[in-house]
Amino acid sequence: MASLRQVDIRNFYIESASFIQFSRRCRSPFVFFDTEFPGCIFRSSKHHTLLSPAERYSVLKLNADVIRPIQVGITISDGATASWQFELRDFDLHSHPHAPSSVALLESSGINLTRNRQLGIPSVWLARLILDAGLVGDFSRATWVAFHGCYDFAILFKALFQLTTKLRVRLPETMEEFIALKKWYFGGRIYDVKCLIRRCDGLYGGLEKVAEKLGVKRAEGKAHQAGSDSLLTCEVFLRMKKIYFGLGDDGKERKMPYEGLIFGLNS
Repeated sequence: MASLRQVDIRNFYIESASFIQFSRRCRSPFVFFDTEFPGCIFRSSKHHTLLSPAERYSVLKLNADVIRPIQVGITISDGATASWQFELRDFDLHSHPHAPSSVALLESSGINLTRNRQLGIPSVWLARLILDAGLVGDFSRATWVAFHGCYDFAILFKALFQLTTKLRVRLPETMEEFIALKKWYFGGRIYDVKCLIRRCDGLYGGLEKVAEKLGVKRAEGKAHQAGSDSLLTCEVFLRMKKIYFGLGDDGKERKMPYEGLIFGLNS
């Protein structure tokens, strides 16, 4: 499995070249990603299981419109595998909304918020890199994979939106508009591992629990660091694919369920 490359403003241009070169060599890559952000500010008075899809989106939008990302981890796999962790400068602990408990968890996991503010890159730079690498858009053949990915995709969408506007970026007003944009960027080629485990006997819980059940060990880094979590998501997904969605009785690879669905939004 690939080693994890740490990226900030000091080596961004060198790593960008490697990122683009690797991405363009891939024919039909899987892109596993994770984000770290300073927690949810708004919550519904209802239990999340009682919320309609429109209500779930409303809560997602309220939070995503104000939170700013701290880290993004991206692991690309198409036979060979490469992994990057991008430190972002968007979040300022002293002036931006955050959940104190979430920030404390990230700091205890080794994320240095002061250093990120000083040496991180703007998320819009990462969005441009993803676009230049051909990983999103009409001609992309990439399949994007997250674990419980509603906020991960929302944060990625906001970064991509910044490429076309200088105004304050917000998510679309309705879930239907959000889904339409999701199709434009990804063509429906999305999987959420949290959805997939519904079809996998014996699998449940968060990323660490699923990895433990599958006998997958974290190759590098710590939990709640985006690069390490994206790499672990990659290993978990590939193991699940082999065990639960391998060749059928006819010798053909079985189609994986829940394509295009994002846990926490569609379910």
